[in-house]
Amino acid sequence: MAELFYFPKRKKKTIRRFCKILSTDSYIPERVVENDEIIKEYHPFFKNEVIVKTIGVKRRHIAENDMDDSDILAKSARGCLEKCKVLPDDLSRIIVNKFVGDNFLPMTASRLQGKIGSKTAVHAFDIDGGTSAFIHSMDAASRFINSGDEYVLISSGGIISKFVSKTDPRVAFLFGDASASILLGYSEEKHILASYFYSNCQYYDMFVMLSYLSLSKFSREELSTAVWDLYKMENWKTAESFYREATREVSRNILEESGLSMKDIDLVLVTENNIKIWELTLETLGVNPDKSISLVGEYGNTMAAMLPLLIDHGFCSGKIQKGMNIMMISHGEGFSGGGLIYKV
Repeated sequence: MAELFYFPKRKKKTIRRFCKILSTDSYIPERVVENDEIIKEYHPFFKNEVIVKTIGVKRRHIAENDMDDSDILAKSARGCLEKCKVLPDDLSRIIVNKFVGDNFLPMTASRLQGKIGSKTAVHAFDIDGGTSAFIHSMDAASRFINSGDEYVLISSGGIISKFVSKTDPRVAFLFGDASASILLGYSEEKHILASYFYSNCQYYDMFVMLSYLSLSKFSREELSTAVWDLYKMENWKTAESFYREATREVSRNILEESGLSMKDIDLVLVTENNIKIWELTLETLGVNPDKSISLVGEYGNTMAAMLPLLIDHGFCSGKIQKGMNIMMISHGEGFSGGGLIYKV
């Protein structure tokens, strides 16, 4: 008997003041770590070819040890503002998506605000949610602009590799560090044509980041290593049927809301949790890989930075052109995810 998954009923939105992407930028740390370097130190019986085939990652970029999340985020945030000639004090809000962050409190967005030189009291806050945090932030930012905001900056990513196990092969080869920022502003024309989101707890324990409440259960000896092993991952293939159903439900809802069909979609951007999930999503949609972009091979899984990195790469490479309809789909922890259609 097929498993039953439940997704919320799509509700009608009242958006009268539209928004658009004004600029994008990304930051990739200079230090590159190849698979063979990790294999040599931690996994002598693994082969690079096997890693590439199973998760798609060839190499990843790693931040310097003295860098904080806000340092990584500030580099793409500054570039994003400079491209559009928008001053930090012109921002209405700053939204940050990160993995660990500089501190639990105050929020990392507050420190980012200072590092980009914003002297006015804007609303700076974090939206956490792992992989799907960016797409949730896009939806939130569009609603802020609908209610009167002028400029909303979303900065996503940061340092992940430092806090994942080097001995567990399910995560040791997967993650990389990066940041990407997107500036949204008012538009007379509608650009976000549709959006749909869900949270489904059936696979809550599939991908988990431990909290300090969780760590408090460890002994002192265990704690010394546990703080560098915060991300726990089970076998994603046990949730393959969910990924397929989520892809179908998300695409159906946003296509219905936009009045478009898949033949009207020019580009599909998917959070690349790993290469197999990217392939599975495109296959479920009936989309050829040439109508998408893949960066996981060079950068690894950068969590919340994945979608904005793809968007920035698309604009910089010319893969994204004015007038295109772009479908974005995010598969996040929880499971929490969704999608939207953006018209360039």
